[in-house]
Amino acid sequence: MWPLAFLRCAAIWVALALGCTGSLAAGGSDTAAAAAPTTPQATAAELAPLSSQERAALIGRMTDAQSRDLLLYYLSQNAPAAAASAQGHAAALSMKVLQETGTALRVNLEAVLSKFGQLIGDYVGKMEEKLRVSVGAGGILYIVGTLLGLTLVGGLLELGYRYATRTMVARYESAPIETVRQKMTRALGQLVHGLGAIAVFAAGFIGTFLAVWQGDVPRRDFLIVVLLAIVVTRVTVALIRFVFLPNHTGWRIMPADDEAAAHFVRGTRRQVTLGIVLLLIGTLGRMWEVENDVWRLGSLLGAIVFALSYGLFLWRYRRHALRTVEAAVEGINAPRWASGAAGWTWYALAVTYVIVATLLGIYALLLGNTYDPLRAAAGFLVLFVLNPYATAVCKALFLSDNIIAAPARPSQIFVTDPDDGERVAMNLSSAPAEDGDATTRAPDPEVSMALRDKRVLSRVISTVVLIASLALFATVIGVDVFSSTNEYPIAQFVLGILIDIGVVGLLGYVIWALIASWIDKKLAEERAKAPVEEEESEGPSANAGTRLQTILPLLRRTIQIVIAVMAVLVGLAAMGVNIAPLIAGAGVFGLAVGFGAQTLVKDIISGLFFLMDDAFRIGEYIETGGTAGTVERFNARSLVLRGYLGAVYTVPYGSLGMVTNFSRDWVMMKLRFRVPYDTDIDKVRKLFKKIGQEMQADPELGPAFLQPFKSQGVVKMDDSAFIVSGKFMTKPNQQWAIRKAVYTKVQKAFADNGIKFAPKRVIVDVPHADNMDDHHDARQEQLARAGAAVSASEGKS
Repeated sequence: MWPLAFLRCAAIWVALALGCTGSLAAGGSDTAAAAAPTTPQATAAELAPLSSQERAALIGRMTDAQSRDLLLYYLSQNAPAAAASAQGHAAALSMKVLQETGTALRVNLEAVLSKFGQLIGDYVGKMEEKLRVSVGAGGILYIVGTLLGLTLVGGLLELGYRYATRTMVARYESAPIETVRQKMTRALGQLVHGLGAIAVFAAGFIGTFLAVWQGDVPRRDFLIVVLLAIVVTRVTVALIRFVFLPNHTGWRIMPADDEAAAHFVRGTRRQVTLGIVLLLIGTLGRMWEVENDVWRLGSLLGAIVFALSYGLFLWRYRRHALRTVEAAVEGINAPRWASGAAGWTWYALAVTYVIVATLLGIYALLLGNTYDPLRAAAGFLVLFVLNPYATAVCKALFLSDNIIAAPARPSQIFVTDPDDGERVAMNLSSAPAEDGDATTRAPDPEVSMALRDKRVLSRVISTVVLIASLALFATVIGVDVFSSTNEYPIAQFVLGILIDIGVVGLLGYVIWALIASWIDKKLAEERAKAPVEEEESEGPSANAGTRLQTILPLLRRTIQIVIAVMAVLVGLAAMGVNIAPLIAGAGVFGLAVGFGAQTLVKDIISGLFFLMDDAFRIGEYIETGGTAGTVERFNARSLVLRGYLGAVYTVPYGSLGMVTNFSRDWVMMKLRFRVPYDTDIDKVRKLFKKIGQEMQADPELGPAFLQPFKSQGVVKMDDSAFIVSGKFMTKPNQQWAIRKAVYTKVQKAFADNGIKFAPKRVIVDVPHADNMDDHHDARQEQLARAGAAVSASEGKS
């Protein structure tokens, strides 16, 4: 081994000598680079057998670029193994953390429960020490008497405040209320008056205490904490009264009846009082420096008692809560099942929130983490009280119930529901309904549009308020949804996703509502241009629609699907889901469908080309492949026809083949009449011409004519009559009513002019009685001749 060591030392000394004797800096740098290995692999191989001092010397002679390349080489060699090791370590660490957390919870719970017998004694001892009172010597009575005295003074001042303002309050409450803004003003006035009374009470409490205070700081802190507890309780109750207004039904905006409002206020007062008392006990324990395990035991018992009490409160008043939520949902014309589902959803979420908040509080309490119960309570109020109240207020302010109907006009409109895209036809009467018959009167187009816009705005308001409530809830509980790091990552993730999905859904719904509104207005305009269909009209076809009436419903459905798909993809992207595989998978699926469902593709493509060719429209009467009917609607791959007897035919586009349209541009109808051979044909021609002139002058039938009714002369004759033809040209779908009128007028004209219709006859030649003998003799003669001929033929044979 010594020759190798000698060679290494020699090489090092030679390299140092070359580096030191270079005359230029550039030359020295090039020499050092040449002395060191040229590739990272060679350098690593060179460094492997060297000692640490030798490695340091060799690395010191390397350039910055060579050092960087060597570092990257080592990282590329060790990164995969390090990553695999890190993953295994992370999994093991996670299991270890769970085990350690479970152990810590068990140990802390045992330690806390072991202090059960010391709970009351430690609190009493700390109270005696801090407040310098003796429980056995009347200390409790002293504390209670002091609190009652201060409360009595504050209460007397508050009573004086209410007495001084009674006239103003009475005048304020008796003022008439006509608008929602006046309701809000009255409710806010009551809230301000109540907060003023609380402020007067607090001022009297503090003023009396300062008058008798002798500089005892612990007693001062104790009384301040008690006062804060009283003020917080009363302010919370005042806010709940502001929301439900149990004594002022006319001011109430929240959709709750008097019984539910009174129960909510009473139950909330009890729960807030209980919660503040339990929180006061925990706060005093911290102030008095009660032993940590004892304090945790008291807080644990308080959390359990409050959770059970609140659960009982929710269960006891569940019917009132469900009735209130159902009334709010029914106010937006939702179906009965939706209102019931909304009520139970609200109730389930409220119960879940209480359970989760309690478990999180116990978890934080046992492990020593930070947890603020006031934040949790404020979050509950934001989500389950403030959110529905703000929704009700915004709807009351921005949605007007005074929709004035415009004069009715004969028409038919189609109103689209932005939720499901269903197109509902509404027949509008030309004559206004009589007084008291509002239920049978068809809605006016402007009224229908206003109702649809009101429903859309109601849903938009509900969504906006919900998003704002979620953002406020995140702020209240101390979660920053826009921060990259947070103390509560799970809550940040969930709230961020909910807000993102709400924003995406709101934007998609608004876009769809605007598009649907524009399409409905266009359809209403097109329907208004169409002629009015008579109630007694005949024939298999209704009024044919325009091309817009045919294309717009399909366009609306397509846009709805596109917006829904985009909203789902954006929502998934907001949740952190990689949507690129979904898009690629959708492309592959579409390709597979294209190969595997060729008939479906054929139907869809055929339908697109039929629409591009404008082969048929809504309301037109067509015939295809032996099937005839009026076009009722278009589907993605089929056409729906209504036969003149009421049967419904669904025909795939790929099976249509040749289409015969009977309702496009104009219609020619030819009528044939049978008259006897002795009829004056020229007279018939003049009668037809006169009938055509009379019908063209008719105010109802005349506008439908494109060419008047006239005679075509004799077009055929059979063994018993002349066949006389007449024809006329009308607008599409008007020929049936005109044909009925032509038949009636021709019958009357023939009767007035002595012309009879010739029935079909079959002529049979039957001999008369006077020549029956001659006919018999001739028959006998024919038979005799036939017999003679037969005999002659037999004799020859």
